[in-house]
Amino acid sequence: MLFSKEYEIKYYEQNVNGDLKESALLNFLQDIATLSAESLGFGPTFVFSNNYAWVVLKYHIELYKELRNLSSVTLKTEPRGTSKLYAFRDFEIYTPDGECAGRAVSAWALIDMESRRILPASKLLPMMLPYEKRDTDLDYEKIAQVSEPSCEKVFEVRFDDIDVNHHANNSNYIVWALETLPVEFRLQYSPASIDIKYRKEISSGGNVHACTAVLYNDTDVETVHVIKDNSNDEELSSLSIKWRKSAKIS
Repeated sequence: MLFSKEYEIKYYEQNVNGDLKESALLNFLQDIATLSAESLGFGPTFVFSNNYAWVVLKYHIELYKELRNLSSVTLKTEPRGTSKLYAFRDFEIYTPDGECAGRAVSAWALIDMESRRILPASKLLPMMLPYEKRDTDLDYEKIAQVSEPSCEKVFEVRFDDIDVNHHANNSNYIVWALETLPVEFRLQYSPASIDIKYRKEISSGGNVHACTAVLYNDTDVETVHVIKDNSNDEELSSLSIKWRKSAKIS
């Protein structure tokens, strides 16, 4: 059930360092997950005909090197089965020379678009085996609370931030989180691992409040982010990113 696709990296999908943007990587992950699901009978054709939607609940992504100055990346994905409510999916990221540059694990929910309730994935997807953990599986990291923000910003949720599920696409949250960081920080560091939890939806016309804490210790640099609905302070998403010092740009 392994599904593979090569993604050409456009210049507008790279940042000023020449690295693949984190939001672009999330869009690639979402796209190949959709294509894989469709090939197995539980993708767009299945969900749209039943007024369902797949929503991602969390990611843990590990990047073993910078995705810098690449013409393309090849992604591979496989569904890992279901629990009672949730479905799980793994990813691998390869450079054009075949080097594995990263891996990711994810959890998803199938929701009823009318009631917005989570549906039992194991019941609706009988073709999926129950999830079984492997020794080689990545582990999700616990995301700390942001008690005293180092930096924060408020963003308007634009019409173009909304996808066919009628809420802000998951790739926007990491954009809002990273936009709080100083330019100097972004120029000096690149992500080594990314953890994201999605908790609530938001639609166009609203505003989000992004708060970030920058944590330095002996071994690495970590930023912890929380994205809240600015109208009621409800938490929409939380993120934890561990960073490595970027290689100098020649």
